[in-house]
Amino acid sequence: MTRSLAVDLGGSHVRLRLVEDDDGARRRRGPVQVVETRGFASFEAVLGQWRERAGGGGRLDAVAVAAAGPVAGDRVRITNLGWTLRAREIERFLGAARCLLVNDVTAIAWALPRLGRGDVRELGADGSQGSAPGAGAGPGVIDPDGRAAGKGVNGPGAGATDGLAAEDGRGSGAGGPDGLAAANVHGAGAAGMDGRAAMAVIAPGTGLGVSGLVPDASGGFAAVEGEGGHRTLAARTPREWAIVNRLVERFGHASAERALSGPGIEALYRAIASIGGVSRREEKTATEIARDAFARTDPVAEEAVATFTGFLGSAAGDLALTLGARGGVYLAGGIVPEWGGRFDAARFLDGFRAKGRFRDYLAAVPVRVVTHPYPALAGAEALLACRPAGAS
Repeated sequence: MTRSLAVDLGGSHVRLRLVEDDDGARRRRGPVQVVETRGFASFEAVLGQWRERAGGGGRLDAVAVAAAGPVAGDRVRITNLGWTLRAREIERFLGAARCLLVNDVTAIAWALPRLGRGDVRELGADGSQGSAPGAGAGPGVIDPDGRAAGKGVNGPGAGATDGLAAEDGRGSGAGGPDGLAAANVHGAGAAGMDGRAAMAVIAPGTGLGVSGLVPDASGGFAAVEGEGGHRTLAARTPREWAIVNRLVERFGHASAERALSGPGIEALYRAIASIGGVSRREEKTATEIARDAFARTDPVAEEAVATFTGFLGSAAGDLALTLGARGGVYLAGGIVPEWGGRFDAARFLDGFRAKGRFRDYLAAVPVRVVTHPYPALAGAEALLACRPAGAS
């Protein structure tokens, strides 16, 4: 029996789950434990409480931490907390043989081949959307960690399989240095797609995370980890240029994240109001802007949400072209999944496909919204399954 701990560490919450594998390669998952970071001075303090209160005693063979920050070697700094995690220190603290650190959006990318049909919602060719399992009821609620809000301890999908297609948490083949199979279990979704095609993730939440999986020479995938959310924001129309210029005036550089995030929605609202000469318009949070936009009670809010959606589509199309993501583009983070059916799929897809001669290329790329409640945690579990303790 091996015992491992999967962790999803964001700026305001930590999600933890104990995973046990017996000799018959059966995987048992414990309940998801959700802990607020407020009041804790360090990650080790969180782990200490988990070990005390959540049945976390005993030996641990491995730990995988999906962290909201850039990973550099064996350490990661959590941007919104100021914590620095070091893999070797975590190993010593927990007595674990191995600690794996991965960026949280990259962890979502690792989870993609394992998501089931109920873990995603596909945007149709006509801009329509399918059912939205896991979508919240409240408009525009944004989890500070960039995940879908409203999911408590042992929330949807926190059972034995968490909606993942493979009950034991493994793919259908070995594949690649990390063992991830090259099968996309929820189907190709478009003619000409196959399980060996690259996949992309774009995740607007507190910030803008970007990642993807690309096929490797061993039959599996390699993850792409970078800072694509900070690329320069591109405008397509005179109105968008005017908005981008306002962002440049304010920030010096208009990155994609300046518009495609919770704070970005607020920045768009402020920019649009200033273009219209509304100097005394009240400040609103992203949640309030989305609420008023969907209720159609504030034209500036409506334009801010529409502009966000168009910019997001354009950025996702750029990412699909860059990675050759014919296996699909996945929308994650705390904004789009929470908006559910209120998300303007037609506007998004128009921006996604408006790439001149490559419109037909992008029209064949499936776009899916990730509705799994804990995708980064699922990615951490995928790494645990593929990189056993002691693996290099």
